[in-house]
Amino acid sequence: MEVTLITKILLAVVVLNLLVWPLVSKWVENHLEVFLLLVGVAAVTITGGWNKDFIYQTFNAPVNVAFIVLVVSIIFNYYSRYIFRVLFILFRYLEPKYSFAILVFLLGMVSSICSVTVAALVLAEVLQVVNLEREQTVKVTVYACYAIGLGAILLPLAEPLGLVIYNELAAGPHQADFFFVLRHFFWWIVPGIALMSLATGYTVRNANTQVQLHIREDKEDHKSILRRTWHIYLFVAALHLISTGLRPFAQSTIAHLNGKILFWANAVSVIIDNATLAAIEVTPNVTTENLMYMVIGLAAFGSMLVQGNLPNIVAAEKLNIKSREWARVAVPAGLVLMSGYFIMLCIKL
Repeated sequence: MEVTLITKILLAVVVLNLLVWPLVSKWVENHLEVFLLLVGVAAVTITGGWNKDFIYQTFNAPVNVAFIVLVVSIIFNYYSRYIFRVLFILFRYLEPKYSFAILVFLLGMVSSICSVTVAALVLAEVLQVVNLEREQTVKVTVYACYAIGLGAILLPLAEPLGLVIYNELAAGPHQADFFFVLRHFFWWIVPGIALMSLATGYTVRNANTQVQLHIREDKEDHKSILRRTWHIYLFVAALHLISTGLRPFAQSTIAHLNGKILFWANAVSVIIDNATLAAIEVTPNVTTENLMYMVIGLAAFGSMLVQGNLPNIVAAEKLNIKSREWARVAVPAGLVLMSGYFIMLCIKL
């Protein structure tokens, strides 16, 4: 669709609100999913995207994610004592700086197989039964979600970004198969996961006498589990609305930029689902160089804000991490990560 100037201006206002209000308003911070839903409704209304099929998709899109959250939460609630007895072997025999670093690295590497939702829930469950200070908990969560978001793209299983890349490139000159992203991006993604793991280890380096592992005997009540599942459902529905509403804005402003500029322009993935951006940017005839800039930018930028990526939302909801807490850690970490990636891409490509 052709986007008029007034539509671009209104959508730019939507983007500005998405970036600012979660960081400056206590009410928005405490009701983030409601705020995102309202903004998503506004964005879709501005672009005239309402129809029966879209409304159905909006209600249906969060179902799978919410179902996974519900099932995994119930499993952890009743069987966590058995699950964590195995996991705690890692913590008992290694110093926290090594055990946490290994945990984050493993979550990043397996997130493309087990799903980002499960990886984020495992992380949150561990942090709930390990006695870290609040600041350390927030930092570990942020670094781990960066690692999970990076690793998730390696196979078209865990999140839509990898699947979109696979689908878009399967029929073109790239002839992408199931392992296309794994082959081309493995040695780019692993250093990022390793860096986040090292940052995690450094964060808990002085926690030797503070970390106390305990098997949780009490069970979470069903209302709490259902409330968290409902919140995740609303979050995902809101992201679907926002991504659809802002799609014309992204198409008209960033879709035709070259790879180096797109790398930084993809910072908008903190508010627009990265799979939506990939569907706009990745075409069958895209050059390998531009593809590198696009995909790495999309994979890494999303963790800067809570609403930028699904694992962020799941972990922050479970651990009650607020938007400002998240951003204070995630924005500097993301800028360091992305600057490092950009420099290496410019050198290697």
